[in-house]
Amino acid sequence: MKLFNKLIKLSIKNKFISATIAILLILTGIYCLKALDIEAYPDFTNPIVQVITQMPGKSAEEVERLATIPLEKNLNGIPNEQKLYSSSLFGLSVIKVVFADGLPSSLIRQQVLERIYQTELPDGVKPVLGPDASAIGEIYRYTIESDYYNPMTLKAIEDWQMEKVFKQVPGIIEVNSFGGPVKTYKVILNHEKVRFYNLDVGEIFDAIKASNSTGGGHYISKNDQAYIVRGLGLYSDIESIENTVITSRNGIPIRVKDVGIVAIEPAVRIGQVGKNLDNDVVEGIVLMRKGENPTKTIKNLQNKLPDIKAQLPKGVHLKPFYERSELIHNTMHTIGHNVICGIVFVIIVLFAFILDLRITLIASLVIPLALGFAFTLFKIFDIPANLLSMGAVDFGIIVDGAVILMENIFRCLTEYKWQLTQTKKEAIIYKAVKEVGNVITFSTIIILCCFLPILAFDGVAGKLFHPLAFTMGFSLIGAVITSLFFLPAISAIYMPVKNIQEKDNKILDKITNIYRKFLNKILEELPKEFLSLVGGMFVVALTLFCFIGSEFLPNLDEGNIWLRVTVLPRSTTIEHSVEVAREIREILLQYPEVKNVISHIGSADDGTDPNLLSNIENMVDLKLAKDWRWKWHKNKQKLIQDMSEKLSDIPGITTYFTQYIQDNVEEAVSGSKGQVVVKIYGSDLYELQKLQDQTLAVLSNVKGIVDLSYDQIIGQPQYQIKIDRVKASRYGLRSDDIQKVVEIAIGGKNATQVLENEKRFDVFLRLEAKDRNSYRKIQNIIVKTPEGISVPLSNVTDISTDNGAMIITRSENSRVAIVRFNIRGRDLGSTVKDAQKELDKKLQLPDEYRIKWAGQSESQKSANTRLAIILPITLILIGVILHLNYKSKRLVLIAMSPILVTLSGCIFALFVTRTYFSISAGVGFIAAIGVSIQNGVILLSSIIRQNKLNTNLISAIEKGAIQKLRPVLTASLVAILGLLPAALSNGIGAQSQKPFAIAIIGGLSVGTFFTIFLIPLLYKITKEIKHENS
Repeated sequence: MKLFNKLIKLSIKNKFISATIAILLILTGIYCLKALDIEAYPDFTNPIVQVITQMPGKSAEEVERLATIPLEKNLNGIPNEQKLYSSSLFGLSVIKVVFADGLPSSLIRQQVLERIYQTELPDGVKPVLGPDASAIGEIYRYTIESDYYNPMTLKAIEDWQMEKVFKQVPGIIEVNSFGGPVKTYKVILNHEKVRFYNLDVGEIFDAIKASNSTGGGHYISKNDQAYIVRGLGLYSDIESIENTVITSRNGIPIRVKDVGIVAIEPAVRIGQVGKNLDNDVVEGIVLMRKGENPTKTIKNLQNKLPDIKAQLPKGVHLKPFYERSELIHNTMHTIGHNVICGIVFVIIVLFAFILDLRITLIASLVIPLALGFAFTLFKIFDIPANLLSMGAVDFGIIVDGAVILMENIFRCLTEYKWQLTQTKKEAIIYKAVKEVGNVITFSTIIILCCFLPILAFDGVAGKLFHPLAFTMGFSLIGAVITSLFFLPAISAIYMPVKNIQEKDNKILDKITNIYRKFLNKILEELPKEFLSLVGGMFVVALTLFCFIGSEFLPNLDEGNIWLRVTVLPRSTTIEHSVEVAREIREILLQYPEVKNVISHIGSADDGTDPNLLSNIENMVDLKLAKDWRWKWHKNKQKLIQDMSEKLSDIPGITTYFTQYIQDNVEEAVSGSKGQVVVKIYGSDLYELQKLQDQTLAVLSNVKGIVDLSYDQIIGQPQYQIKIDRVKASRYGLRSDDIQKVVEIAIGGKNATQVLENEKRFDVFLRLEAKDRNSYRKIQNIIVKTPEGISVPLSNVTDISTDNGAMIITRSENSRVAIVRFNIRGRDLGSTVKDAQKELDKKLQLPDEYRIKWAGQSESQKSANTRLAIILPITLILIGVILHLNYKSKRLVLIAMSPILVTLSGCIFALFVTRTYFSISAGVGFIAAIGVSIQNGVILLSSIIRQNKLNTNLISAIEKGAIQKLRPVLTASLVAILGLLPAALSNGIGAQSQKPFAIAIIGGLSVGTFFTIFLIPLLYKITKEIKHENS
């Protein structure tokens, strides 16, 4: 402490240099803040690498067998790999490999690619990696619209023009196209003509594929020049494809146009997008590279947008309907409003208690000084920050040390009033700082100890609250440094040398008189009654805690609704889903609160989000809550409930309500989209379907569970064409000969491409619909033998119908059935607990089958386990630090006694406001305990000091307690009011801060009231016991 005292004296002596350094610290903080990467929403997800394998025409079973399982086998065991999920559905396999946080994307993607190259896959099957983007990487969505161009042309503009220009924007990794008909050159074969010319579709396919090529004849020397020789044979239009020669009969060529027609038509669609009253629009989804700062990337995008729009053909318009910048702006507005109001409240409280403008302003300077210090350290150590966490910073806690210091300086200066000189003033300031410097430093260390264990959180909780711990930690360190070394110097400059006197503060005087009266009564007459009240209150609080309910974290309001609708039966056609999607949009657009509704049917073109055609995902863009009708009263859950009731009138659908980013994050965290997910692991698809159905029936009766949905496993109608190898061998046919005809004739296949400048369009071969749309027609499809004999499929195959797999989901290298649900009108903890009890009682699992709960319930369980460890460790750490200071177990217990009343206040606040206990509230509990112990230390230190000077115990206790009543009340009130705006706010981005703020306000309100009586009383009782024992 001698060194500290010397530095304090030096800073006061060189007061102008100290003030200059303080100004430089604020300016440095502003510079670092501008250079700091601050996100509105943190990226909660670990690094994920997607492996996408497209196998057109293959069933889910074949996709799993031929692609998913071999790839999964090789992708296991990559260093730092944590989880492996996969989905196999018609024509598509998507595997997600989840890695430990903090690994560079380039490294893990390279490791995944190495394993892919080592995997044996069927010919023509080529897995690709998904974009290097995170779950919250979709920062901009738009549609390409025009009154003059048809959707196919707009789709070509999006695919071949927009994607390229958007990728030029720094920070953008990919642009996914969704919806719109893809231009294709279709060769539609007439089966009768094919049969007439004794051909099969395989021959025609091979001819078309072979006839689209170029050749090079090197060069010819002529007249001292080299003429390059080019053989030009590429398709350029419909006519060039029609004139392709398949074979010849008696010298007469048989061309493609002789057996069918060639036309430009849409490709077979795997998805479609509708916007408002338009059933077919072209959408672009702009993805940000993982690790990039959203604010900077969006700014880059907005700067580039005018240039991008200028490159569009005349009459074509780019219309955004989702911009992350709006979310960031709204979040910044909410948090900025809360922060500014909190700071204003802090300053008002300071002035109200001290009634001196100079002291108030000097004490308030600690806020920019501490933040400047914190932002500088953030930049030096390259620590990420986010608005949600930084908005929960309590400036009242930061300013507490400065309040204690400046109050003591003011009190010491007022004792001399008119008798000051500059030298004497500086000496008094030094004495005042020295008097409380130890207490300020010590109490700050205690609060730091409360925030330090927060760094032990991992996963979503860690990513949300680590920045809060760093911000509070750095700010508190900055606050204690600036309070001890800069504020005294500034006080020496700006505090006058005469006419320093404390103004009459009638309110404070009245509070002090009331406090003195009650303190004396409690100390002399009601000690047992007061302690009984404290004990009884704690017991009541613990009882109420059992009825509060719990959740992981409050859902962060994004200002939108993401509505997932499942059309039944799941094997529905895209045409039917389009009709249902239109009806959904019409219903939702009737709400004045809704700006736009965009429906997504099936999957995007790149396969990154695999979905069946029965899946309709709707982006419901909402107006700001302040513009909603009064009957919703800014209550999104009531609006969702009303929407759900109206949509229930549509027959044959199920609904699931969530939010855009939340939906992506939940999928990334648990491997399946859903607030709570039940996973049933097993091997047999039919048994899994049966268990899934039973689980749905059980969960539907649990109170609080809504939006029950599932991934139906079995139910895809199939024509199963089984090759009879014995019959086929009689005709000299191999299995691949028959499979090739089935694939091309029924499903269709791309033979080659037509190049139109920089654009490429597939040439697609298939039989006419009338020749393949029934059991009998399929039987009659011709397969040509090596001898040229035409054989119908029925002669070499057995054709039957059956129900097969729709989608096969895998997790941890096992098949899994998925059931997901939301919770409304009840807390997460008790609902999941009841659901688990019901399933354990009513669901009989076969051997080797098991259930796992995922989603928020899994995250809550993990976080609560850590919180149960962190809280005791925090208390032990504080106890050790207190013992190092007091060297007495008795005094340590007295200093820690406010914990009981503070926890009681936290619990009462949650109960009264009907706020569930969450990780956010738990962190608030820890912070409130820290401030309460700080108040206890201030009171206890003052009482101990007075007891050394005064032999009368009661008198010493009263004098010590009353002397520190103002700083304790001021410190608590500024901490309470500093978070009051966050506790009352309902704006976008306020949800995660609210339980934290409510817990602190409740804890300090009740805790401070009882602490100012409890500390003196316990000191008196223990002192008397000690005296008697001695």
